[in-house]
Amino acid sequence: MMNIVGIISEYNPFHNGHLHQITEIKKLFKNNVAVICLLSSDFVQRGEPALIDKYARARMAISNGADMVLEYPTLFCCATAEAYADNAVYILNNIGIVDYISYGCKSSDNYNVKKISSLLAYESQEYKEILKAELSKGLSFPKARQHALIKLLNKSDADIYKLSETLKSSNDILAIEYEKALIRQKSNILTVPIERTGSDYNDPYMKENFSSATAIRKYLLSEKVINNKDLADNLPPSTLKILEDYSEVKHFGSMDLFEDLIIYSVVSRSEKQLKKFPLVNEGMENLLKKNVFSGNSVNDFINACVNKRYPATRIQRLLIHILLGADKSISGKYKRPGYVRVLACRDKSLLSMLSSKSSLPVITTLKKSYDDSDLNLKTLIEFENAACDIYNAVCLKDKSHYCNEFSVKPLFE
Repeated sequence: MMNIVGIISEYNPFHNGHLHQITEIKKLFKNNVAVICLLSSDFVQRGEPALIDKYARARMAISNGADMVLEYPTLFCCATAEAYADNAVYILNNIGIVDYISYGCKSSDNYNVKKISSLLAYESQEYKEILKAELSKGLSFPKARQHALIKLLNKSDADIYKLSETLKSSNDILAIEYEKALIRQKSNILTVPIERTGSDYNDPYMKENFSSATAIRKYLLSEKVINNKDLADNLPPSTLKILEDYSEVKHFGSMDLFEDLIIYSVVSRSEKQLKKFPLVNEGMENLLKKNVFSGNSVNDFINACVNKRYPATRIQRLLIHILLGADKSISGKYKRPGYVRVLACRDKSLLSMLSSKSSLPVITTLKKSYDDSDLNLKTLIEFENAACDIYNAVCLKDKSHYCNEFSVKPLFE
């Protein structure tokens, strides 16, 4: 019987480290495995437009060993690490065919990841009190949580240095959230940690063979040159070709490219309207209004809003939610993804299995599913379509190449 492994991914863009993960999974299961990637849509977890759209990234995944790519809708993937992981696990748990979730981490020995996730899954009163005390110091939630966990674990015989290193690693933080979500959802899915190779997740500098996606994005956005050795050393050949073709039609997505729309979305709303967004609290509407014209770029605006309580990623996510209109009427109402959409597939028997086992509606033909759906599902689809239209309105070089979401069919290879 074939094993099915899920990967929660952005592939922004797909690089050698991602290829390494898929290759290692296939080695581990002696090729008796199908890999399903749950892929972030056109706006990603950190609160940024994706470098390239979801369809190009799905092609990258399929051409490098993935068997199926599913869409992770914008409303749920552009979120805190906790919410991002929780809803991703919810999707993979409810499609009914995933046996394992694989994630990258600093070490394939994920003892510390498991230890921390078990503590966080069911928070003790002692932990809650320590966390509250740390938050009262004005720390951001991630930093306060890190301090609270170290203080709590310092009372045991834990290796505090290793634990603190785990809590500093972006990959390990997501791994903790995946494990925590699996515990809380009482899932039978097991996990397959794959040791990360090469640069750290946030390393901004290009390296030989295994640069981070952060470094590759920075390089592409600054150099705007694709066919060269630096990129060829770090990307599979198919990724390079897809990037070359893509750049003929679309600009690479970035906060700078979306700057005017982001500024407009804040300026055109009153403080009262801004307060309708779930991420706006504790006077953040005043912070945004005060700093919207700070400096000469959207990054200057973001940096002017950053303080001990609000890191840049939180400000970015908030700005993307405002840009897309994800106020309480949408994000407050829809707590869970209501469907699963197939972006690409190499194995139609896998698609048949998904359709028969999933407890979530499976979408292959978006227009037909939309016409047949109830009001709640229609609203979620409409929001996702609008987000993709905003992305394309900014990124398309020639608007005649615009393709409505309803007309796009899954890639079958």
